[in-house]
This record gives sequence, structure tokens and C-alpha cells, in this order.
Amino acid sequence: MAASVASTNRDEALDKVYEEIEKDLILLGATAIEDKLQDGVPETVSKFSKADIKIWVLTGDKKETAENIGFACKLLTEDTTICYGEDINSLLHARMENQRNRGGVYAKFAPPVQEPFFPPGGNRALIITGAWLNEILLEKKTKRSKILKLKFPRTEEERRMRTQSKRRLEAKKEQRQKNFVDLACECSAVICCRVTPKQKAMVVDLVKRYKKAITLAIGDGANDVNMIKTAHTGVGISGQEGMQAVMSSDYSFAQFRYLQRLLLVHVWWCYIRMCKFLRYFFYKNFAFTLVHFWYSFFNGYSAQTAYEDWFITLYNVLYSSLPVLLMGLLDQDVSDKLSLRFPGLHIVGQRDLLFNYKRFFRGYADLISSGRSIRKKRSPLDAIVADGTAEYRRTRDS
Repeated sequence: MAASVASTNRDEALDKVYEEIEKDLILLGATAIEDKLQDGVPETVSKFSKADIKIWVLTGDKKETAENIGFACKLLTEDTTICYGEDINSLLHARMENQRNRGGVYAKFAPPVQEPFFPPGGNRALIITGAWLNEILLEKKTKRSKILKLKFPRTEEERRMRTQSKRRLEAKKEQRQKNFVDLACECSAVICCRVTPKQKAMVVDLVKRYKKAITLAIGDGANDVNMIKTAHTGVGISGQEGMQAVMSSDYSFAQFRYLQRLLLVHVWWCYIRMCKFLRYFFYKNFAFTLVHFWYSFFNGYSAQTAYEDWFITLYNVLYSSLPVLLMGLLDQDVSDKLSLRFPGLHIVGQRDLLFNYKRFFRGYADLISSGRSIRKKRSPLDAIVADGTAEYRRTRDS
């Protein structure tokens, strides 16, 4: 009893009592609950790593169980250097001290220096518990004193100092959280164990806030609902822990391995189709408008149109809607088998290589040349003016 209520070295005291009790015992039987991974989980995690998709595991299991899960799903290997909560806390404390020493009167005008937390090279992983997560992110709750205190009206100076103190604490907390996200992103894997549903949602929100990344949360129980709702896309797995996660998610399926087809096949096809659709949409509308703009220089800025009325009516309804509709439904640059075989194709979408400002303005330059092509042809008004001028000259000469 004394060991269970000890305030210091409680675990060591309990282990000593267990060793004294567990002696000369006869084993009658043993029961266990099998909690193994689903089929295809290691292969799915491996393909996501090749696609440069960062995987963070947020679980309520204890640290030893979470570490074993990391090795079972090949998220951790024998060559991985594991960093625990105390190591992360010391690194973040040193970074905060360096930033405080570097700061000064002109700190706001100096460009921010992004220094890596770890030396280049090597495979590192982060394993952190919920208690360390609260301490690192400065989310520890302060205990309210039950002693009755008399409240006197504060002066203006006290209010100003209290407001400044709160602002400094918020700035310190925000900088600490940003440093933690930067440090975690340098690791190949992040495992948060013994975390509450609120902490799961908080970690997802930190990644959304400081990395501007697209997040996807996947869970199978009621304790994952907050995380699923916080992420950009939520995926629920229908399993033995109820249907709460499935009802709160955007997509749902029965096996974790189905996620690789959702991300590596359908997301890739959707990205390709959206990029082509946007470029085609801008092209057809700008080309149609620029023709009338350049033609206005030839028709004397009158109301004369370059196209027939029926062509203008059917342009967006028939001529330019069917191609983009068919492309949006049927276009596939590679087959689904090749998408699963080469997960590196997904990196193109992460770097916005198919639709960016460079491609947009390059297409806009093509639009200008396409719109000016009408100037190379003789417009109807030019023909009328030329025929009228020739008739006038013949009449004058005669």
C-alpha cells in the first residue's frame, strides 16, 4: 500500500513489491488478447514513405506498445535513431535560448534563420508521450488555489503589465509550438502515445497551422472523432470499436490497406484532371474574349461581332463543355497499377508542378498569340472598306 501511494520513485517501489510477491508460484493458465495489425499495413506505410507522405501515429497505448507497433508496421527500423520526450525538450529549450539571445531591438528586421535541429543524414523518429507533449507545448493546466483571495480594483499600470505578460506568454507558446512542428517534420516518423482525443486534434491543428499542409486523419474509434473532424480529410475504418469514426468521416472503408488506392490512384487522377480542367477553362474563356478585344480595333469599336449568334450561344454549351467533361471523367495519364507501382508520382502534386504561376502565365502568353491570330486574316469590315474605297476611286476617275 505504501508503494502505490508513494510520491517519489513509485514505479521502482512497485517493481520491488512485485518481485517479493511473485515467488514460488504455480502457473495454472494464461489469457491474452490478440491485437495484431491488419493485412497490408507494412506495405501501405512503405508506399506512403516513397510518395513523401509524412505519417504520424497518434495512439492512446503506452510507450512500449506504440514502439512495437512502429516496428511491426515498418515505420521504425533497426537503423532508426529514436528521440524521446526528454531529448526533444532539451533540443527545444536550447533553440528557444538561441532565439532569445539572437533577438534584440532589430530582431524583427533581421531575416529568420532556419537552422536544422539534427545534422544531415540519418533516419530519425520521434516518440513522445502525452505528458511530455503538454509540457513541451506549454499546455499544462495551472491548478487553481482554493484559498479565498480578496480582489481589489487594479490600476491602469497593473492592467497594462498584465496584458503585456499575457502577450509574451502567448508569443513564447506560439514559438515553442512552431519549433516543435519544425523538429518533428525533420524526423521520418512521429509516434505520440498516451495522448487524449483533445491532444490528437491539437497535433493535427498544429500541422495545419504552421506547415500549411493538407492533412488526412484516419481512425477506427470514438476517441478519433476529434482528430478526424480537425483534419482536412477524415477517413473512418469500420471495425470492432463502433461506427462513430465512420459516421464522422468523409470516406470510410474496412481495411487500412485500401487507403493506398485512395491516395495513390484516385487522388492522383483527380489532381491531373483538375489541373487540365483549370488550364482549359482559362484558355477557352480568354481566347473567346481576346478575339473580340482585338477585333474591336478593326470594326471601329462598334457592336459588330466576330462570330455568328448561334456560335456564341453554343460555344460554352456544346463546343467547349464536352471536351472538358470527357477529360474530367475519363482522363488517366497512367493506369492504376502503375500508380501503385510508382508512388513517387505523387511528389509532382505536392510540389505544384502541374499548376502554378509559371504555367498560368505561360498559358496566358499562348492565349494572347491565339487571340491575335485573327489579325492575320482579313476581317469583313476591312473587305467592305476596301471595296468601297475602290468603287469611290473608279467613280472619281471616270
